[in-house]
Amino acid sequence: MKYFVVGAALVVTLVACSSGPAAEAPKGPEALGPGGLRGLTPGMALSAAVAGGALAAKPMSVLDGCAAYTFAGGTAPDAGIMAAESAAATKAADLNQQATAADAKVSHPGVHASAADYARSAKESADAAQLSASAATAIADLATLREARDARLAVGGGASFGKDSLRALVAPPAVKTPEGVGSGTPLAELHQKYDAQGLKPTPAGNFAVPVSGKPGWTYDFAVADGAKVGAVSLVAEAVSCG
Repeated sequence: MKYFVVGAALVVTLVACSSGPAAEAPKGPEALGPGGLRGLTPGMALSAAVAGGALAAKPMSVLDGCAAYTFAGGTAPDAGIMAAESAAATKAADLNQQATAADAKVSHPGVHASAADYARSAKESADAAQLSASAATAIADLATLREARDARLAVGGGASFGKDSLRALVAPPAVKTPEGVGSGTPLAELHQKYDAQGLKPTPAGNFAVPVSGKPGWTYDFAVADGAKVGAVSLVAEAVSCG
């Protein structure tokens, strides 16, 4: 009988231990979903997001007027890169303005115009074309910088903020959507999971699908190697930069 009591005591003790805080079920993996990620939620203001501690204290890019922050502990801001982004944006804007103005000033001689009039018009057209070509090159350089910024942000994930609030949440590589799609997911599986929900290609060459329960928000799936998902973001295109 003494043996039975000790055994019962052990059972009671084990039950008590198993129901305590130390035996709580482990949390599931992180997911980028309608509720956001790491305390960052759709519509959140920048000040609240930074104060929460999930993000780095300073942005790693302000290209296009959107402030991009890595998650705390991610890639540190590079002053040289940010200066290059600022210079490239200014150059592209200036050249585009000059090209537009030059094109508007091109004269169009009539049938009975003089040779000098035609020569002047030809010179004006040539100058406008040269400025247009320079502006196109500057815009292409700016696009390259955008791609580089996005790649740096995707390394460890982070967030981008427009003028008023959160514009995009970028998932770290290990984080997936609630449906299990993330970096490395084959495109065939992406289509299987989201085609019925309205998955469509984007002008940037990615795929996007509306987020259930969050009007105006989409999952944006970047494509890598033409065969798999490279990065996943939660995006509100209507939130403007600047």
